[in-house]
Amino acid sequence: MVYNAETLALRNGRKITVRSAEPEDAAAMLQYMKAMLGETPFLLRTPEEFNYTEEEEARILGGRRNDPRSLMLTAEADGQIVACADISSHGAKSRVWHRAELGISVRKDYWRLGIGSALMERLIAFAKQIGYEQIELTVESKNLRALRLYLRNGFSVYGTRPHGMKYPDGSYDSDYLMVKML
Repeated sequence: MVYNAETLALRNGRKITVRSAEPEDAAAMLQYMKAMLGETPFLLRTPEEFNYTEEEEARILGGRRNDPRSLMLTAEADGQIVACADISSHGAKSRVWHRAELGISVRKDYWRLGIGSALMERLIAFAKQIGYEQIELTVESKNLRALRLYLRNGFSVYGTRPHGMKYPDGSYDSDYLMVKML
């Protein structure tokens, strides 16, 4: 789905542009993902495990853009992607057609400026417009910043997956399974 670009003011007065991710963003998205994955332990991949080619990333972004039940947004500041968020169908089968999955990531330099909230608001509005009945996500139990964002936006924990994430030092973190009913 296509989302028309809009400019937003952040809490610190800086401006960002929120818009749909496009296939032409492939190189910038790869750069964003590798940098962002190195800034937080709370995501499923390490920078080394993110090894899409520019062509593969362009295909993924094109697929999201052309899917009427999916929306991938980027937030740009000073010509660079500083955040990404997406929502898509849980699956094509009729029994899960009412469910959507959501994910948000923000570069560390842009934490606590309201970008996550702005992207969340737009994804929830899109989900309602499309007719999804619930939005689901997974968050690491130690990722308190993300957990607070989700709770503020009406998500609730419906389960805990013990040892959902294993870190290089051998320690574990549990995942919270969260849902928002629309």
